Amino acid sequence: MINVIKNSSPGVLLLRLLIAAIVVFATYNPTGTSIWHWVTGHPNPTDAWVVLLAIITILVNIALLIAAWKALGLIGTVIALIFFAALIYLSLQEGWATTGSADSLRWLGLILYSVFLGIGLSGAILWRRATGQIVTDEADDLS
Repeated sequence: MINVIKNSSPGVLLLRLLIAAIVVFATYNPTGTSIWHWVTGHPNPTDAWVVLLAIITILVNIALLIAAWKALGLIGTVIALIFFAALIYLSLQEGWATTGSADSLRWLGLILYSVFLGIGLSGAILWRRATGQIVTDEADDLS
């Protein structure tokens, strides 16, 4: 199974989207079963395990956000935001989400955020597929 995913660009893209979704929905979701709910509802929020898990969660989210930002850049992020705005408009128009339900808007926002992170993690693959150009890191990132 792993070899199939490693050798398949769509499989790699889906795996990265799945990883981003797991991180986002484990961090917070409207069901009340997330790291956010556990940390804020813990009887002793200064417990070392609570603090450690909160710090790890924040660091993983920041790392994914930085990776997405570096892959997409300002223009790619603006394009993604415009596309997501159109998806939000479509979701509201079709009744998939309603302004009267805060939970449906939260779910929609979390789904779109995880897709943004997944696209960001897959930015180099998508760029190579679309243009045929290979993306490399810049030298100033190494210092």
